[in-house]
Amino acid sequence: MIKIGIAGLGKMGQNHLRELQKNPNFQVNALFDLRPKPELNEFGEIFHTDFDAFLGQKSDLIIIATPTNTHLEVATRALEKCPALLIEKPLALNLSEIERLSGLSYGKKIAVGLCERFNPAVLSLKKELENQKITSLSIQRFSPRPERIKDVGILHDLAVHDLDLLGFLSGERIQRTLIFSKAHEENESIIACELGNSMACLHQSWNYPLSLRKIHLGTKEHFFEADLLNFTLLKDGVRVELDSKLKGKTPLFGEHEALLAWLDGGRHFLAGIEDAYRVQAVLEGRL
Repeated sequence: MIKIGIAGLGKMGQNHLRELQKNPNFQVNALFDLRPKPELNEFGEIFHTDFDAFLGQKSDLIIIATPTNTHLEVATRALEKCPALLIEKPLALNLSEIERLSGLSYGKKIAVGLCERFNPAVLSLKKELENQKITSLSIQRFSPRPERIKDVGILHDLAVHDLDLLGFLSGERIQRTLIFSKAHEENESIIACELGNSMACLHQSWNYPLSLRKIHLGTKEHFFEADLLNFTLLKDGVRVELDSKLKGKTPLFGEHEALLAWLDGGRHFLAGIEDAYRVQAVLEGRL
């Protein structure tokens, strides 16, 4: 059984906690947040507001779900005591911080929490795309602005998922991009991308009262529509039956299962530092 700690118990940290409790392969042995969390009183014995006490619990892996502007500092301290980290997206604030994390990772393991890779609709789409060539792809990701997001804008919070999915689904590198975003608000962004053999348009918005996450993807043979909220996939308008292994599983649960394979040296779809670097390079205009 893998002993796992979670640093940062805002919404994302608590999402991880909830999904880990469903997985018998993990034991949550340490929790950390700067402030007490009354809603987590049941975890009193393993809950810490002192980071050194949290690290002293000797976790096999630590999930870092603190604000992005603390990732580098928290990861640096955690790597002194723990051999493996999963750091929530975005990995860091800029390429310089990502490079520093990369330098710290020698002899350690660092994965990045780009959990949409494990969305049942995405995994089903990836399987359908075997031996097919993508011609074009568009992703829409809309929602009201989350009040909890204070330290990054929409590009770092939402677009990172979609930029990562481009490479994950196509297997191609982004060659050229054009980014449209209102810098003073950054509530909406559109990114046009040219890949080796295809093109893509990514649209993120915090200006809508509804939540929508969809992928529309064309190949020379078929047209696909993946609904990332409802975990459904259409192929030429006909619903695709999901693999039985994916049914009832959330992206986070799938990501946690991939952690097991990663720690054991097996095959997995986890994102790593290089994946996060390529995404950040796009956002900073340095492909």
